[in-house]
Amino acid sequence: MSSDPDPTQRLCVLFAGALELDHVTPDTDFFLAGGHSLSALTLAVAVEDAFGVRVRVRDIFDAATPALLAARLDGVGPTTTEPADVAPLVPRQRDAEPLPGTEVADATRWLWLERQRGDGNSGAYTVPCLLDGAGPVDVDRLAGALAAVARRHPALRTVFVEAQGAPRAVVTDRVPPFEVVDLRARHLNAGRFDALVNERVEAPFDPSTGPLARTTLFLCPGGQWSLLLVADHLVCDGRSLEILAAEAVEAYADPVSGVVQEPAGEPRKVPPADRATDPRAALDHWRHLLLPAPAPLPLPVRGPRTRPVGGTTATAVEEIGPDVLERLTHLGRRHHAGPFAPLAAAVARTLAGVTGSTDICLGTAVDRRARLGKEKEVGFHVATVPLRLEVRDSMSAEDLVRQVARRTMDAVDHSEVAFDALVAALDPPRSPGRMPFFDVWAALYPRIDTGPCPPGGIALSGGPVPVRVGMFELSFQFVEHARGMRLVLQYDTLRYAADTAERMVRRLGEELTHLLHDPAEPAPEPAPTERTFSGFHFDA
Repeated sequence: MSSDPDPTQRLCVLFAGALELDHVTPDTDFFLAGGHSLSALTLAVAVEDAFGVRVRVRDIFDAATPALLAARLDGVGPTTTEPADVAPLVPRQRDAEPLPGTEVADATRWLWLERQRGDGNSGAYTVPCLLDGAGPVDVDRLAGALAAVARRHPALRTVFVEAQGAPRAVVTDRVPPFEVVDLRARHLNAGRFDALVNERVEAPFDPSTGPLARTTLFLCPGGQWSLLLVADHLVCDGRSLEILAAEAVEAYADPVSGVVQEPAGEPRKVPPADRATDPRAALDHWRHLLLPAPAPLPLPVRGPRTRPVGGTTATAVEEIGPDVLERLTHLGRRHHAGPFAPLAAAVARTLAGVTGSTDICLGTAVDRRARLGKEKEVGFHVATVPLRLEVRDSMSAEDLVRQVARRTMDAVDHSEVAFDALVAALDPPRSPGRMPFFDVWAALYPRIDTGPCPPGGIALSGGPVPVRVGMFELSFQFVEHARGMRLVLQYDTLRYAADTAERMVRRLGEELTHLLHDPAEPAPEPAPTERTFSGFHFDA
């Protein structure tokens, strides 16, 4: 590198190419100039080819100008705030061995890139679930059941290595660790138990070494027990947690065969991955919906967005009773949707009231398993999508819920475009500290319940565990439980005051009441046997 006559100018040319600009200066910040995770990957590969050294995407995030990157390539520039995490740049072997592992799906690549941009050790990328157990539990038998489930699902044994600036998936033969915490002889209060759970939830995963999942069995006084499932989002989503719970119960009931196998009969036809629709048609759909891009919402933040989002969060909580949940579910069903449609409609109305905007764009996630033919597979099979809604005072509840339902169905139909590819193609205006297209996240987390406890077996029921860090500055999380639903508004404490979040939660409760009384809802009907859309899973 030191023999290069003018490395900074060479990097300026490469930066300009990745940004699709005529030229840049040595102090041009790649991301302030319009760069994003996908173009950072392009730049990392270009720099690697030009200079013959391994360049990580994280190097672009940490040294975001040509001058800073030139200094890093020369070995004298600043690294990160945590130097121990920075891998040294080393000469690349141009006749290297074939790339390890396999390519990953676009959505997985985007999530991996987001980890490189932010704090990869943050619990924001962790998917935790706490399940209450029923039935006497045999520790060794449960450990064997969980190991059998891990052997069936390669995602639970996968790690991710970086090759030419991109992630590659490598399946290992290691099953996730199983820990037993015996609390039966202790005086245990709720606070102490929560602390033990949080300690395990917040322990970071390393995608390059794994394992990327772990399980803890808590043996509590009085014969009670709980099972904590924690996984990295790269290998797990909400539906995966339901699959894991159900298969663990099945494998425990039948320890000889381990896990119930696929039913006998004709093999199921699996649709080709990501070919449900023409990607060009999907991009045309998003271009028509999202351009011109929605303006950032004038949210009531208490300071400038100068730091990465979600580093420290708190929650404001509101209970939604079973009668209200039943009526919301009925309202959604009338529009071939689940309860998410009216819940998201209430979030949109809340944001419209707080900001005065009629153009509300929410972020959420859709489950792509049906499109991919992976309905029974553990893994990360979701896509981040924007839901752009028009919210006006004159709109009836029916019109708004119908709009949300249609937008969500369209999002499912056009979800094969990864979010970073969508941003790259549409190139919306960007500002530091904000997500492109949306500021606010909304998701529904269904309750997990494996059913009645069989004789000699076990049963599991429960749901997600709130984490203390997040990927978004505002996240409306609707968590189903045995007695109804809980709204958990997670907010970045550096951007929002506690009383602001509390007011938003109260206002959302009022908007739910307005939805259910405008017009007056008829009595709920029996649930249909099939629904086109049943709501989102634990995908945030």
